[in-house]
Amino acid sequence: MRQVPPARRPVICVMAALVVAVCLSPAGADAQRGAADGEWGVFGADAGATRYSPLDEIDSSNVANLKVAWRWSARDQGTPPPSGRMQISPLVINGVLYTTAGNQRNVVALDAATGELLWGWQPGDNERRWGDIIEPVARSAGRGVSYWTDGAGDERIFVVTPSFQLVALEARTGNRVTAFGDAGVVDMMDDLRWAERPAALRAGRVANTSPPAILGNVLVASVSMHTGSVPTRASPNEMWPMNIPGDVVAYDVRTGRRLWRFNTIPRAGEFGVETWLKADERLWNVGTGTHPWVEEHPELLDASWKYTGNAGHWAPVTVDEELGLFYVPTETATNDYFGGYRPGANLFANSVIALDAETGERVWHYQLTHHELWDYDIPTAPILIDLEVDGAPVKALVQLSKQGFAYVLNRETGEPVWPIEERAVPQSDVPGEWTSPTQPFPTKPPAFERQGILEDDLIDFTPELRAEALRVVEDYRLGPLYTPPSVIEPGGNRGTLALPSAGGGVNWPGGAVDPEADILFVPSLTRPQLFALTDGTEGTGVRHHISFAGGAPTVRDLPLVKPPYGRITAIDLSVGEILWQVPHGETPRYIREHPDLQGVDVQQTGIQTQGSGLLVTSTLLFSGEGAQGAPVLRAYDKRTGDVVHEIPLPGGPTIGFPITYVADGQQHLVVAALDEENIAELVAFTLQ
Repeated sequence: MRQVPPARRPVICVMAALVVAVCLSPAGADAQRGAADGEWGVFGADAGATRYSPLDEIDSSNVANLKVAWRWSARDQGTPPPSGRMQISPLVINGVLYTTAGNQRNVVALDAATGELLWGWQPGDNERRWGDIIEPVARSAGRGVSYWTDGAGDERIFVVTPSFQLVALEARTGNRVTAFGDAGVVDMMDDLRWAERPAALRAGRVANTSPPAILGNVLVASVSMHTGSVPTRASPNEMWPMNIPGDVVAYDVRTGRRLWRFNTIPRAGEFGVETWLKADERLWNVGTGTHPWVEEHPELLDASWKYTGNAGHWAPVTVDEELGLFYVPTETATNDYFGGYRPGANLFANSVIALDAETGERVWHYQLTHHELWDYDIPTAPILIDLEVDGAPVKALVQLSKQGFAYVLNRETGEPVWPIEERAVPQSDVPGEWTSPTQPFPTKPPAFERQGILEDDLIDFTPELRAEALRVVEDYRLGPLYTPPSVIEPGGNRGTLALPSAGGGVNWPGGAVDPEADILFVPSLTRPQLFALTDGTEGTGVRHHISFAGGAPTVRDLPLVKPPYGRITAIDLSVGEILWQVPHGETPRYIREHPDLQGVDVQQTGIQTQGSGLLVTSTLLFSGEGAQGAPVLRAYDKRTGDVVHEIPLPGGPTIGFPITYVADGQQHLVVAALDEENIAELVAFTLQ
């Protein structure tokens, strides 16, 4: 779904109320040309989230000569995030590296040439609120900070705490900017629609994982919502269908004043409200009776937009300096996996929304998944690139998805660059569920990841393993992409097996693009998931919810489906075709040494990893295997996918995005990794 806007006026700088400037670049294409001036000033390298740097000192002829220049440990930054989670992409500006660390999201500034600590900031008691009940994935170091300057000496670092508070720090000192908000802090919880959701629980239910996006003097912070997919995660009533919407809210970077809000779940009279229908009345009798808020507010049951929440945007927001737009990638509405309480297509969930930075008005939108049931929320920042397609210039936006598609849209209009077809998909037989009759399927580029599970997808290393795989799946439902979750039946159906999983496909590491060659690079994961629903139990507040009593089955401890299990794909965006695809990682030891595979010629399988983000330079592609992988950072040939060199890490595997910059006249390569004791650290490499 989309709406095409009127022609946009060719302005250079437009003014919002009370002199809030949104200054647009007169040369917008520069925003898609990678990190500028040997720095790394934005989360995605540039405003277009390309993760590209034109630096070329490190190339295929000397990458094997890289040595560790310095290491900085997060050991003294408080309680480590769960599983060492430090999915950061540091910034480097004017010789200073800025990043977040620790599970309360401390901010540190390091000398980019030496790793020496210049200053550190730690949140106070107020910013550490609800630390024990915040969504676990948001109880982390986050993915970094954002930088802003007025060009006249006012330089600021912005960080969003796990408790969804926006903090402004002086870039030179780390002190709070006292003129911003309340002594440097804006509590963004106050700007959400609590009054419209009387039963929505507030404490710890809204958080953050990605750094803010800034366009001119306007800031938009990503929001992470409690998923509403697992009962009793943080309270006995976590599964209520009522939750707070994850609206897009913009702030003035100078003062912290709220500028505008875009409702991701529309109100009465707003565009898209007709896509939220009335739920079946039988769904409200759950367990021992009707839920209290249903009895107290029967008027809310007339349409699902009145009580549904989520539809936030936990992935980074991308900005378009030339067109003056924020591109917001949204998540699924409440609840994941069972959507009976929100019948209809559910705009603007699971959509890319282009918003005018001056006003917050919707310019266009494109919904990737209608009435989403698989937790296929959009996990990555939209990537901007200027292309030539069939001889015509196109200002393009590429949105990667968990389901293994790259949706290529005209970022001025939202129109697909190549046809995207609405195709019929399997329908749900879950009582009370509503299924979209069709879903959008891009015709170009082709899917970069396996989609759906049929018998031909099952493991076939040997005839015996193949036969056992067929036996294993007899009690499961198989099908193509978008086969809905199914209810567990005692002695019968054990649920739906699906590819990709709710984790993707693609997830937070996203992709990268070479804007000089128009090549998109995507790391992805091939791991089945069991989408099995169970009856709502007393206290959950919903008729059905996901069951995690068992995961996807294996075959003698081997993956159920054929390899590769992780891959990197290169796509030529000028023609929409796959250029190459290689396994990501070597064959794991448990497969190499499996007793049923001795003497069997097993090709490189890759590992079940999405990696930890990509870096593209003018000479090479860099990627790590992620927290479960090997302690190496690989350099790939961009044109072939061949491994040029494996850079050994001094401790454990990569856990964050690699970046590159120049300090003291040398190109540096820096990546977050685990050390020998599984403590997060930054490791810097240079040619020596």
